[in-house]
Amino acid sequence: MKVLELSQELRERRMCGFFDEVEWFVSPHRWTALAADAGSSVAAQPTGVGGIVAVATGAVDNNEAALATTHRLFRPADDRPLLGEARVQFTDGAVASANVFVGLADVLGTADLLLDNGAGLKAGVHALGFAKYEGDATWRCVAARPGAVQSTVGQAPAGGGTWQTLRVELQPVDPTLAEVTFYCDDQPVRDAVGQPVKLVVSLAGFVALQAGAAVKAGTAAGETLLLDYFAVSQVR
Repeated sequence: MKVLELSQELRERRMCGFFDEVEWFVSPHRWTALAADAGSSVAAQPTGVGGIVAVATGAVDNNEAALATTHRLFRPADDRPLLGEARVQFTDGAVASANVFVGLADVLGTADLLLDNGAGLKAGVHALGFAKYEGDATWRCVAARPGAVQSTVGQAPAGGGTWQTLRVELQPVDPTLAEVTFYCDDQPVRDAVGQPVKLVVSLAGFVALQAGAAVKAGTAAGETLLLDYFAVSQVR
């Protein structure tokens, strides 16, 4: 008797999510682009082998652009571990000038997730991921809820022209709390004293999140964030 084998998708049916090489890009579809400022743009790179999208601010201070899933597909909750990973690259337009967020947030696809003049994340945001603000040379590990923003400066360099793989993992530890860990190029991001960054967040009232990335110019030099792939996975 021949046995019918389950497809890989069915074997992983307890998980929801996607792995997107961004080999083709239409907005809105899976992704919606934010590029409302004059000169800002979100566009596929026709010469980008493997599928690359360029998220660009244009050469105006505080211009911004973002790429976010069209719907809020992922919500931290008890018994629902969550992982988000992206491969990104950027070079600061001027010295340490770029403002960047990569990960998951509830307002990732709207204006001013990254505040003007390097002032950090918008107040009241729910977010998990990596951030870099004007003046930063390394990634910050961020776990944010309204009134409770955790932002730990790590040792992993941010930008500089090298491709980096950034991963954030949320693991519930009981019905009310979850531990969030951060990895750069498959290595734990370490804090100023060399310890792996681990942030604890409350799950109560955590809202659904979009996945993606945002960039804001810190000078008139402009900034461009390249995105090679984005992957998100969560237990149903």
